[in-house]
Amino acid sequence: MFSKILLTLFITSTALASYDSAEKQYGKGTISLSGYRRTIIELVNSGYHFSAVPWMKDFLVKNTKTLDADLEEAFDKMLYVTGVKPFESLPEEILSRSTSGNIRYILAKRLLKQNRLQDALTLLNRVNGDHPAYPYVSNMKGTIYSSLGKSGEAETQFKDCIRVSERASGNSDSRLQKSQLLLNRDYCIAGVARVQFASKNYQKAEFNYLDVQKTSFVWPEILFEEAWTSYYVKNYNRTLGKLVSYKAPVFDFVFKPEVEVLTALTYMKMCLYEDAKKTADDFYSTLFEPSKDLRTFINSRGKDYRYYYNLVADNEKNKAMPLPILESILKSIRKEGAFLEMKGALSMAMAEYNRLAKQRKSGFRSNLIRNIKVVLGEYRTVIGAYVRSGLVSKYSELYSAFESMSYIKLEILALRKERLYQTDTSLKGKKRGDVKYIQRNDKQYFWTFNGEFWADELGDYVFALRSEC
Repeated sequence: MFSKILLTLFITSTALASYDSAEKQYGKGTISLSGYRRTIIELVNSGYHFSAVPWMKDFLVKNTKTLDADLEEAFDKMLYVTGVKPFESLPEEILSRSTSGNIRYILAKRLLKQNRLQDALTLLNRVNGDHPAYPYVSNMKGTIYSSLGKSGEAETQFKDCIRVSERASGNSDSRLQKSQLLLNRDYCIAGVARVQFASKNYQKAEFNYLDVQKTSFVWPEILFEEAWTSYYVKNYNRTLGKLVSYKAPVFDFVFKPEVEVLTALTYMKMCLYEDAKKTADDFYSTLFEPSKDLRTFINSRGKDYRYYYNLVADNEKNKAMPLPILESILKSIRKEGAFLEMKGALSMAMAEYNRLAKQRKSGFRSNLIRNIKVVLGEYRTVIGAYVRSGLVSKYSELYSAFESMSYIKLEILALRKERLYQTDTSLKGKKRGDVKYIQRNDKQYFWTFNGEFWADELGDYVFALRSEC
């Protein structure tokens, strides 16, 4: 215990010394590139990562040479805390001057969005396996190989991602970084199953999807993918069982219109046309008018990102929303990994601001406070933009779902009409459910449903309906 106290005092005094050193460097007159360099390194060493961000960006813009080893190391330390978001807006030619693994990751991300897959892969291959960004690099490489149709290489990369993410999370002292690494691991576990699904190896995919733990933030969306996997292996009762889990109160944050579409489609595949029609009708009656209101709302606010930031902040405080549909959509957005990462960074930046405010008053402190206020403003703007993008995406999902439901309703009408001409009455008087219609593998168990949702049973429900085809 005494050694821990000594260690804490040592770290505190070292950080204070670095802050003083940074102030001395800054106080030598007009800031030059070399002055920026020394001040940034000292600030990073003293734990003022966010306060140094504007100066680091300014340095990258003005400097035309490759970063030296010491500044590159400080830059990597900074990015490990702040994340890559603050630097993503810088032009490609400026970012390419850095040999930082994090910057190469940023550039590869940009190239991926431009569909320059091979260029992105070349850049990622230049990141060392022992670099802190490597777990995320291996995830992106798996995604790229998958997009290129190279399923074997993709699966290898995702498995490597699982291994390195596990190892890095065990070595991390930061709770935020640990949770981000474990989230990355879970996305890579899902990546393995997705590659197998894309290769039409549905049974193997179904088996590997079950490796994502129910405690993971990834699991709610994986459950829907599992349902599709069961659908393709024609295990329709299990598809319906997985989808019914979304009705549990614990999933009140999930806003996924496709759930109802797949439910209706599955009923139709089992020739349960009344169930399919009711699902489609309920979907229309519940969401058609709210979806139109959502579109009007998005158009009326334009790209006022600060408004959207304040909107999600109000939602976090359980304040009333302008539209009822926003309640569930914003809850859904708030559970996404990217949102949680940005909110975590904003929280750390705010903590740094409070720590900075306790330093003695000086011109240096005033400039750092100005710096961090800029960073805080940028994070709020980025979060607001993310929220708006999420709302637009959810409206797009709704629009697509209504198109699918229209097709399903027309198809049901045709199939029911066809059935009218059939004289087969063999199904009359038969009971609808029976456990003999349930299929399961070695990772799936059997519980009887008593009308209540239990956390350990979610995702494992299965219907026992007889197909009426």
